[in-house]
Amino acid sequence: MTDLARPLTATIPVVPRRMISTLALGLLGGFALGVAARAWMRLVAEDPAFTWEGTLFIIVGFTIFGLAQSVAAVARRRCRRRWTLTVARLIGTVGLLPLFIGAGAVMLPTVVAGGLAVTHVEWRRLTRSICLVVAAGPVLFVAHDLLGTFGWSLQSLAGFVGLLVVYAVIVAAARWTFAPPLGGRRLNRWVKVVGFVVLGLLLVHFMVGFVTG
Repeated sequence: MTDLARPLTATIPVVPRRMISTLALGLLGGFALGVAARAWMRLVAEDPAFTWEGTLFIIVGFTIFGLAQSVAAVARRRCRRRWTLTVARLIGTVGLLPLFIGAGAVMLPTVVAGGLAVTHVEWRRLTRSICLVVAAGPVLFVAHDLLGTFGWSLQSLAGFVGLLVVYAVIVAAARWTFAPPLGGRRLNRWVKVVGFVVLGLLLVHFMVGFVTG
């Protein structure tokens, strides 16, 4: 009986505690960030209104985001096969999508360009500087909107600080998704050009919509 039991117990996978703690931290961190983001949205709303449907949608979206980024983080630390890491980064990218539904879409260039600028330290300074300029665009427009709505007030200041904190945490949490692939492989120059054109078009689109909306 003992000889029969040994192969069975040996095949049971053992999940490392660090992996479990990372996934749990991502789940709880995403939930907490969703609560903070919902509070910030209520603070900066011109006509604040509370609905359980909207609140749950935001919190669940951020919770999915946190869990997806923790999956990317675990894969980055433990996986050495390129395809496995690619799948994990794809999960992290899909996890970003709930953050850009509705009014949150205006911050898409900030998160993407900011994430690339922070994680791709091997890029040229000019390339990263362009990313930072693209990332700063939506932030400045939201700040302009806050001033137009609340004027120079503590509410505007609190709203701007909250904006910086929430999206700085988002960029930091998504760093494993935006990080370059293992092995020092670099993107083709034309891929970079196309990426910057897409980011630029997105930025112009959101700027025009923000001004005319």
